[in-house]
Amino acid sequence: MVPAEYVGLWRRSGIWRSNGSSDLTTQVLWFQAERYHIDLRIPVGRTGINGFAGETVVEGERCTWHPAIAYPAISSELDAGWMRFDDADHVHETGLDNSYEEDWYREPTGAMHGMRLHDPHSDQLAYLLISDNWMAWACGSPTSACEITVYQCEQQQWTAIASNLATSIPAIVLSNKDALQWQAGQLVEVPMKPGTTWRV
Repeated sequence: MVPAEYVGLWRRSGIWRSNGSSDLTTQVLWFQAERYHIDLRIPVGRTGINGFAGETVVEGERCTWHPAIAYPAISSELDAGWMRFDDADHVHETGLDNSYEEDWYREPTGAMHGMRLHDPHSDQLAYLLISDNWMAWACGSPTSACEITVYQCEQQQWTAIASNLATSIPAIVLSNKDALQWQAGQLVEVPMKPGTTWRV
């Protein structure tokens, strides 16, 4: 499990690389629960979208992300950085090799919960991170491109606000309280992927 100060939704304000380049415009959303993460990055123009979901490990000031599924594919490179919390809502990340620096700020979400699911009939995995008003969903095979969608809750419905999918995504209904009552080993259906049964 990660320390409590990591848990929530983080939005990147910018990245500055050691080669002199920077990026202040890509939409980057990092959902972090006690164990699992979902990260989605959408550049202006949607060229070069990437994202991933999996488990996060924190050792001292070092944070390492271990993706289990990704878009367009899982990278062979280590994803880890040194984290410095400037205050409760701002964290600065420095690459282990000092090749980049990133600034993140917290979006108000309330408690963020995460769970991992799998399709008992295939190698498909899914991650659901959910709070009262924000939700991220990622699903796919470790050997192929996954889908990642971020939702906000509006008028008791979840509306997609960011996704690596190019198609229109319908609003869905999912109770945060119901999802938190799912038990390990239970078979469940989720509105994000109708027709598929997942094991918690």
